[in-house]
Amino acid sequence: MKILMQLSEMQNFTPNEKSIASYILLHKESILHLNIQELAKATYTSHSAINRLTHKLGLSGFKEFIIKLAREFQQNTQNISNVDPNYPFGFDESPLQVAKEIAELMKETIEKNFTFMDDDLLSQTALLLDQAKRIFIYALGDSQIRAKSFQNKLVKINKYVFIATELSEWAYHTANLTTQDCAVFLTYHGKSPIFLKAARHFAHENIPFITITATNQSELAKLSNICIQVPNDEVKHAKIGTFSSQIAFDYVLNVIYSCIYKIDYLKNMQTTTQSLKNSHLNDMMNDV
Repeated sequence: MKILMQLSEMQNFTPNEKSIASYILLHKESILHLNIQELAKATYTSHSAINRLTHKLGLSGFKEFIIKLAREFQQNTQNISNVDPNYPFGFDESPLQVAKEIAELMKETIEKNFTFMDDDLLSQTALLLDQAKRIFIYALGDSQIRAKSFQNKLVKINKYVFIATELSEWAYHTANLTTQDCAVFLTYHGKSPIFLKAARHFAHENIPFITITATNQSELAKLSNICIQVPNDEVKHAKIGTFSSQIAFDYVLNVIYSCIYKIDYLKNMQTTTQSLKNSHLNDMMNDV
């Protein structure tokens, strides 16, 4: 998880650590020019309090903290978009200009999403899904299209994947999940009542689940074993289409699939190629 995100969430922070985090978030422009003594003085804390906070962030100390924070600031600056995710093109633009704007939006969304990626989080997600007996995906509307694509990829490496929200059967699926299974919630705003009902049930029954969302402070996100964040750039009721959100979901799901695949790369490669060599499957594929 990115440093700025951890600082904003303040999970398990002491009062002193919250004070330091708040100061850093309010003074992003000048924080890189402060040494540890100056930061301690500005926050009315101590060197040890600052070092304890950096350790809680998974860093070795203040020096590494400043280096990684500077990299995050640089990434954020590089990913400032000139394309409005809600209205990426205007009424008077040519088809070619529209094509250019959509290409820019796709590129910028993926680059921005990449800055949210965390190596440990992706490894944990891939391992949890790889070890699951069955995978149940909760997705509605346009997000269900992304879920179907993810399902299609996983089936090809012998993973049992179900779209739990398909045909309005989410309640039956939810009741039948076990601790050997894993659920995935694909939701931009994370406010669906049925998702929350399912998530509360999973949390109570110790059934693991992952949430991919733009709102990592929602109840759904906080209940999750793992939460992967996508950029929160779309306005709910003021946009041409769900371009940015679906580009982000597609990117994250493709990354997760790739991470699962590489856990047992040679076996999965053999599985996918062997299936296509089977004669009766080849006949079936010709009809797809």
